[in-house]
Amino acid sequence: MSAGDTEQCAATDGYRIDFEKNFTVELQHLGGTDCRVSARIFSLGKSLQVQENQIKLALSLFGELKNDMPDGVSTAISNHDNCLRLCVEIVSENNDIIMTQFQGFVHVAFAYKQTYFQHKGAT
Repeated sequence: MSAGDTEQCAATDGYRIDFEKNFTVELQHLGGTDCRVSARIFSLGKSLQVQENQIKLALSLFGELKNDMPDGVSTAISNHDNCLRLCVEIVSENNDIIMTQFQGFVHVAFAYKQTYFQHKGAT
């Protein structure tokens, strides 16, 4: 997996990186050397019942996998695009640590997304 297109996010101090079709990672500067990294996992459905089922599956899967994820990874629902995301905040001044944490997060988020859709297809 390699980065495709990189573009600045509208109205934020951040960047959006398209790795593959339907897999985008966003970086947002938080001040100093801190940044938040998030990956869109899926868009929530229109009906509340569909959203509830999606969120239940996502949280169940997250609970099963959280011990295998890097420290600090969390789930969030994004208001601006109505998507479930995995997020992590990276706090370091060491470029090697930053890159290692970023790359680790990207791989975990992509694997989580793939696993989510495999489980969704099985239900």
